[in-house]
Amino acid sequence: MNTRAGKTLRFIAVVLMLLLIGFGCYKLIMLFLPDNVNPFQPLRIADKPTFVTKTKINRLKSHPDECFAVLENSTLTFEKIEDQKTGENCAYKNVAMLQQSGISYGGDIVLKCPALVALAIWERHDLQPLAIKLFNQKIIRVRHYGTYACRNINNARQGRRSQHAYANAIDIAGFVLADGREISVLKDWGKDSEKGTFLTAIHQSACKRFSTVLGPNYNDLHKNHFHFDQGAWSICR
Repeated sequence: MNTRAGKTLRFIAVVLMLLLIGFGCYKLIMLFLPDNVNPFQPLRIADKPTFVTKTKINRLKSHPDECFAVLENSTLTFEKIEDQKTGENCAYKNVAMLQQSGISYGGDIVLKCPALVALAIWERHDLQPLAIKLFNQKIIRVRHYGTYACRNINNARQGRRSQHAYANAIDIAGFVLADGREISVLKDWGKDSEKGTFLTAIHQSACKRFSTVLGPNYNDLHKNHFHFDQGAWSICR
């Protein structure tokens, strides 16, 4: 009996010690780690991305209030859209319409909150810096094929719904530089040129922000655009 009681007390002591160590580590992290590398601090679009950024974005998928708080605390202007069924097995849930960011998209950017956060981070910390690095000027417009569409993957008659059916994806076709030059996924992808290098770099950078990134190397259906989404699968092709 005494032996059993002694083992129980030792077990409780070990558990308490581990809890104290864990709490101490947590306090040290909160005190000394910068917010952008601290997994316990809220995500901010303005913060320089780090190795924990994608994890923070993914966390927003199950915490919609936190996600909209990220948008509210950014320079974006947006309108939250009421949850609603939009078609057979299609719906808006935790969706926002982008009204203004640092780039013109020509309207029609309706995305689930985590996808919009990922797009804003990619635009600010990947797309524009790469444009300045390679072309010494900013992107002023993103050409796209839309975000929401109540359809199956690849417009197939049967099969799974596309992430577009939930406003959880965007198809990007090209870009316009400040001097008016166009960069086209269809015309410039794979070329040994500044435009080709730029497209390769932004495709790779998007894989750090979105769950799924598909481009011309994936299949012929994507020869003219990049597909970015925040679905359950992790693919970079």
